[in-house]
Amino acid sequence: MSSRGRRASPELISRVEQSLLRCLEWSQLGRHRRVLQEVEGLLPLVRGDDHLVAQLLIWKSQALLAMGLPDRALPAASESWDLEPSPHACHLMSAALSALGDPDESEELLRAGGELFPEAVHLPVQLAMQLTEQGRLPEAFDILTELPGDEALPEDLEIFVVGLRANILATMGRWPEADGILRDGIGRHPGSSLLREARTSIGRAWCRERAERRLATSWEAELESLNGPGDEVDLAIGGLGRAFEFPRLVVLAARRLWRAVLDHDAIRPQVPEAWAVALLAAVWEIDGAPRSVAALARAARVSPSTARGSLARVRTFVERLDPEMARRGFGATSNPRLDTLEGRSVAVEAPVGDVVPFPVP
Repeated sequence: MSSRGRRASPELISRVEQSLLRCLEWSQLGRHRRVLQEVEGLLPLVRGDDHLVAQLLIWKSQALLAMGLPDRALPAASESWDLEPSPHACHLMSAALSALGDPDESEELLRAGGELFPEAVHLPVQLAMQLTEQGRLPEAFDILTELPGDEALPEDLEIFVVGLRANILATMGRWPEADGILRDGIGRHPGSSLLREARTSIGRAWCRERAERRLATSWEAELESLNGPGDEVDLAIGGLGRAFEFPRLVVLAARRLWRAVLDHDAIRPQVPEAWAVALLAAVWEIDGAPRSVAALARAARVSPSTARGSLARVRTFVERLDPEMARRGFGATSNPRLDTLEGRSVAVEAPVGDVVPFPVP
């Protein structure tokens, strides 16, 4: 794209080009303040040459973003875009907007940039990442499937896309497809340790998920029906578990714990929801990941003091148990039975978490 305004001298253009190469090296070394110093020193010299100014502002914005200063990165990227629209400026503006809590405008910008620069495949990839973070997994996966063939992508970006697609599928519970994508990716990039590590990570996560499902199925079959107030607490545990979006295993563990407490103590619950909060909170404590009882009680619209009183009685029961037996009988994520069940799973490997750092465009 042709620049507007006057053109800098050949000597100054050469100097800026050499500086940009140094900025690339400093950025890779994490020396972002040095990048800023270099850019700030050159900007007054090139004012009037829109092309050079736009390039320098991109590096300024990128350094500020890397330093965790999106509020300062956004104006620099926006000015670069105004002077000379580019995929890099679009990427940086979008990243800054997202970091500043404006995902809608960030998404709109990425979609517009993708249409304006169809060859800039990192823009739809960035959009897919953003949608993934928002839990919009099917939309993100559709965007990735519309990218050019893998052979048309730079190698580092292709590896990242393979990992991201596999992660999305795994998060949706489509484990075999996720594993297949990673196997194909490793076939094309046999030297990629990142993809191999991702496949190993996915395999463990898949085995863990199946172990949790087996344990939950076993527990569900063992639960006996309750009557009267005891049944009301049981129903409240299920309702609050769904409302809080707690894992199925946590809810079942709380229901098991309730039956054990009833067998041990003659309890006549007056506020079923308070007891449900207490039992769910007790399971998290057994797992070593305690939750705020007051916050759970308020969310359940019951008195925090009433919930604490119920929890005190549940704790008295749990404290009488051997800690290992407590985890085995009423633990969820920390339950030692999961290790045994996981060991029975076929070690198929598949994705979870960050697979590959997003390549800087």
